[in-house]
Amino acid sequence: MIEFKGTFFDGRSSKAHAVSIYSDGQRIRIAGNADGLPLVFQIQECRLTPPLGKTRRSILLPDGGRCDTHDLQAFGKLDSIKGANRTFRLVDFIESRWRLVVGCLAGLIACVWIFTAHGIPFAAKKIAFSLPPDVMESVSQKTLQALDDGFFETSVLVPEKANQVQQIFDQLLAEEDVEFHYRLELRSSPRAGPNAFALPAGIVVMTDELVSLAKEDRELIGILVHEKAHVENRHGLRMLFQNTGVFLLISLLAGDVASITSIAATLPTILVESGYSRQFEREADLAAGTYLIRKGWGTRPLQDMLQRLAEKKPGYPALAAMSTHPETGQRIRYLQDLEASQTR
Repeated sequence: MIEFKGTFFDGRSSKAHAVSIYSDGQRIRIAGNADGLPLVFQIQECRLTPPLGKTRRSILLPDGGRCDTHDLQAFGKLDSIKGANRTFRLVDFIESRWRLVVGCLAGLIACVWIFTAHGIPFAAKKIAFSLPPDVMESVSQKTLQALDDGFFETSVLVPEKANQVQQIFDQLLAEEDVEFHYRLELRSSPRAGPNAFALPAGIVVMTDELVSLAKEDRELIGILVHEKAHVENRHGLRMLFQNTGVFLLISLLAGDVASITSIAATLPTILVESGYSRQFEREADLAAGTYLIRKGWGTRPLQDMLQRLAEKKPGYPALAAMSTHPETGQRIRYLQDLEASQTR
């Protein structure tokens, strides 16, 4: 038997009556000194208002009357008997326990962090590796056009030097079966300085300033293998998608090709102003370092090129794609450790 005190309103006037409320699990009985009492109703005929903090709760009677009470514990037992307000009771249970609230908040923050750190990159990778070649070609052409409009000028390398770089690139591609339709584009860029960019479809752009910075072919080979790794690992696309935001990422997962085309315009800015993430640069350095070691040259050519790029950086504030991101010293130490581990 459930018994508690309350206030009764008959639904016809605003007069309040002190009453006692009883329930045997099937019926609710309201007893007091007011006219018309006692009243008995089936519990399933009555509506129980949901819990809201420490505020009073009400039994809404089928005849239009109402009983209010501050005995929340007894009222909770009525909820359980009737099977009412399950969701609200759970919310009230959580809200009334501050440690649980803090725990839920911490869990929410952890979930957001995990999704941001791992979920978004995973989804971006999935999208990047599922794009058809014609979409990647379209994105690459738009990006190259934007780079030409904003950063690049026509190459001024002498034909002999340009042919030499092209031959190095062709020889590199001839050594293995390649998935992409690679092509090398030479450009002059006083703004971007000594730099190289890999576009999704396999277009590798190298600036005259970078070619002039190299002291031997092996250094250019190291850079080209590095850029080729960016293409094969879809780093440009993955950076693009990771920067699009959650809602656009969901639309891309749903196959919205129009969204992919629309955000392609941001890729030049990402490449020039931001560059690749630490993880992506590490993956490309691994591919280039491994290739150079396999050739018997060690990683010194790429180390020297990175060092010279770092020394040139103050004169080129927009340097990014082959920049010191992450810090040059860390990348050089990584290449040294890679060589040491593979030549033991």
